[in-house]
Amino acid sequence: MTAGTVRRVNGPLVEADGLPGAGMAELVEIGSQRLPAEVVAMRADAAGDGAGTVTLQAYEYTGGVAPGDPVRALGRPISALLGPGLLGGVFDGLLRPLVGAAVWLEPGATRVGEARGWLFVPSIDAGQVVEPGALLGTVSDAGPITHKVLVPAGVAGRVQWIATAGRHLADAPVARVDGVEVAMEQWWPVRRARPYRERQDTGAPLQTGQRVLDALYPVIKGGTAAVPGGFGTGKTVLLQQVAKWCDADVIVYVGCGERGNEMADVVAELGQLVDPRTGGRLADRTVIIANTSNMPIMAREASIYTGVTVAEYYRDMGYDAVVIADSTSRWAEAVREFASRSGALPAEEGYPAGLASALAAFYERAARVSTLGGGEGSVTIVGAVSPPGGDLTEPVTAYTQRFVRSLWILDRELAYARHYPAVAWAGSYARDADEVGAWHARHGDPVWASRRARMISVLADADRLADLAELVGVGALPGHERMVMLAGRLLREGVLQQSALSPHDAYCPADKSAVLIDSVFEVLMAGTERVESGVPATVVEELDYSALLRARDDTEHHDLAGVRSRCDAVITALRGLT
Repeated sequence: MTAGTVRRVNGPLVEADGLPGAGMAELVEIGSQRLPAEVVAMRADAAGDGAGTVTLQAYEYTGGVAPGDPVRALGRPISALLGPGLLGGVFDGLLRPLVGAAVWLEPGATRVGEARGWLFVPSIDAGQVVEPGALLGTVSDAGPITHKVLVPAGVAGRVQWIATAGRHLADAPVARVDGVEVAMEQWWPVRRARPYRERQDTGAPLQTGQRVLDALYPVIKGGTAAVPGGFGTGKTVLLQQVAKWCDADVIVYVGCGERGNEMADVVAELGQLVDPRTGGRLADRTVIIANTSNMPIMAREASIYTGVTVAEYYRDMGYDAVVIADSTSRWAEAVREFASRSGALPAEEGYPAGLASALAAFYERAARVSTLGGGEGSVTIVGAVSPPGGDLTEPVTAYTQRFVRSLWILDRELAYARHYPAVAWAGSYARDADEVGAWHARHGDPVWASRRARMISVLADADRLADLAELVGVGALPGHERMVMLAGRLLREGVLQQSALSPHDAYCPADKSAVLIDSVFEVLMAGTERVESGVPATVVEELDYSALLRARDDTEHHDLAGVRSRCDAVITALRGLT
């Protein structure tokens, strides 16, 4: 541990002298309160006879820090303490517990209270030879999923000793492998990706329960998605729906610079929602990292790395984890603020030139992998983007679109028309749609890809015809084109629109979604036939389609027969038109 002194303080930026052994990205402690900070720049002494000046970014409020205060380098990078007890917890941007702590954490605190005891059950015997990632034992009281204690990366050899079944402290050794003691908890640098054997090229889609995403713009497990949208378009609600209903094993929700009341709502709702898998609370398999707008700005910058590190920790156990970052724009603003204080050369709109590289490095940590232990796990990253004024050409949005596999653009006009989720079908995309279609074909739905393509075609044609109708009038369009416009309306109102407050419609399984979409196409075919047989298009358009439109809300999650009966009733009424 080397020591120096504070030279200058400028908000979260602190300059220090006298740290000759410090290195880039090293963790240091500032002042008597031992505030955590990270080395972000080093400048040699002009005279050449000193240690030079080190620039630090502080992760806590620096009020009270003054020139001359001591600075200590710890010899390791900024790290998170990973172990049992993460599930169901609420933490700050450095993974320090907020639940059970004071309103504000004590400055410099790394944990709240003493290390807790956990019920450890060994899975191997002493004398066995193990490789990195091998299972040493399990913790049975750490949440609804089995917590696995694994051999750390870089450790291999013979198990010289392993603890007996019973309650052990999280920071106490439970095994000794080739002279290395292994505890249930471990420190890991948040900016360094955890290792794995190899990245998998294919994977199953992440089922979100939101029809517009699962049917049109899916994301695979281990993929990436971005949700750009202006104020009031429903980003937070959509992300909360994904968190509540997606089929991942672990949810890591990162509230990055958002308002405190929104994070309070997230915590309250997750605590009240019943987990469809376990019957318990959904919050029990969720890790919430809350770094709201009134918390230290540089901890916000670290929070997204902390979140993906937690997800990788559970991925290494063989689970599918989802990181939801709300929002990466607030993270980028923190990066910009620090860059301006440190004198970095600004690029577009004041953001540092390395913003694109930082975003790419973050999204690159999403993957479906073969773990060191031989299993499979995934980390899926879904990031919200809050462009000022809804400008999708601003740097954060533009860079993000280059690196994500799925883009869910939220449209202001749809939101103001109370169409939720307000995901625009024009501009959004899913680069893994072909892979998802192949997966569905292997799992009982061979027409998923053709159904999606037809939906996109009908919606695009309906929008084009609607613009034309505003110029020449609906009556000037031929009957078959008016049927396409009708089908577009039925798709928008009966399929793509979804109520987050409805017990039947907040979540929609894939089979019900397919039946709803096919029902609209059957109605389109029946309506087109009636128009071609001489029935006026106006008569077809004025038919009551409410039974079909309400089917998404009136039927149970797997009541496919109920949806089909409503479709049959509408088709029967169509065939009776004269």
